[in-house]
Amino acid sequence: MPHSPADIWVDTDTAIGVPGADVDDALALIQAFHSPEIRVRGVSSVYGNAPLDKTHPIASEVVDRFGPPGLRVSRGAASADDLDTETDAVRALAAALDERPLAILALGPLTNLGTLVRLHPELVPRIRSLVAVAARRPGQRFVSVDAQPRPFPDLNFDCDPPAMQALLDSGIELIFAPWEVSSHVWLTGRDLDQLEESGETGAYIARHSRSWLEIWQKDLGAPGFNPFDTLAVAWATHPHRLRHFEAGVWIEDGPDDTATPEEQAAGKQKPHLLVDARRTGRSATSCFEPSPDFKRLLLERLAGRPAA
Repeated sequence: MPHSPADIWVDTDTAIGVPGADVDDALALIQAFHSPEIRVRGVSSVYGNAPLDKTHPIASEVVDRFGPPGLRVSRGAASADDLDTETDAVRALAAALDERPLAILALGPLTNLGTLVRLHPELVPRIRSLVAVAARRPGQRFVSVDAQPRPFPDLNFDCDPPAMQALLDSGIELIFAPWEVSSHVWLTGRDLDQLEESGETGAYIARHSRSWLEIWQKDLGAPGFNPFDTLAVAWATHPHRLRHFEAGVWIEDGPDDTATPEEQAAGKQKPHLLVDARRTGRSATSCFEPSPDFKRLLLERLAGRPAA
């Protein structure tokens, strides 16, 4: 018998169309809307890839265009200073959890979700799991190509480490879909060409993704770009297609590998969200490699064809 779709909430810093900003949050939303394994019950906005006054209307536009009728985006945190501030997003997610248990996909900084568990600890048992696009193994650098001049930051964590600490303290089941798992997937110019020819949805994605692709090709010498947040959706729809391990998880200060050479020479440090299978204590699931057919599945979902 077919399973009922899992109920999902998506918290996102969608910035597609903002010059120089990631497009993968919008791709992940469209992927989720085209996935029969899940039902998106709510969406909230957060700062991150761009300021909230950009991410909120863009998320609303994507939801209005590609989401189910009646779904609206709840406005969330504008910065880490909003931790413990009950925004519309926190109120809406609390009301949704009161109605039914939900899994949460955290595609941006974790301020909304850290606030939720701190202000509404009674709702923590209603959260089935939380998938976050964050974390690294000890010593890991986020370098997708050899020519990359500086590692990517662990942006969603770096924006608000205290929010992640609140989630660790809450005991929620955590799954990480970090840079490592997405670094194996490349969307290329040829892929965008195929999407453009597939129909209205694919054409929208291709049109808004070409400038992002050009940045990766020009600045990094990369063959394409990594669609980071789509791997979080993949865990919700096809967890068997993501290799993963159970790990201890903790926050620890270490050298800031995204700092300038001068800052690194001066010993600049920052918090790191770390996962290690050898560590005991607070545990989480960390994904590290998708199956070879993941990209095919992703492109079919982005084009609006809900493949198995």
